Amino acid sequence: MAEQTRDPTHWLHRFTADEWLRAAEKELQHARVALEAKQQRAGVVQARRAAGMAWNAVLSTAADEAYGRSYMEHLQALSKDATAPESIRAAARALLEAPMTAQLIMLGKGDARLADSARAILEHARERVKPTASA
Repeated sequence: MAEQTRDPTHWLHRFTADEWLRAAEKELQHARVALEAKQQRAGVVQARRAAGMAWNAVLSTAADEAYGRSYMEHLQALSKDATAPESIRAAARALLEAPMTAQLIMLGKGDARLADSARAILEHARERVKPTASA
């Protein structure tokens, strides 16, 4: 496994792939809690951030300018990337299309499916960087 070089001044290389994945995992936990608590805006933002952070892990090991710099640009590119599995493209589309406010008032826990979409992208990213991620 090649050792990744960190550069605290560079937007992408300030963290290693492993650090990006850990940050994404933490953000995903916050997203799920927010969505289950019916905090739609916070949950959507955090789910998108989690998926974007996970994709930063991929980009930190294999740069691809088509994915842009922002988390939303990452999701837009991923939603159209023919090399990505359809389930991952669909997860990216779900995150992109998610409303910032709840459309219905539901009883019980909130709908955390967006966290599941972010989780799918996180796991796909983890598989993509597995050969280069540190233990």
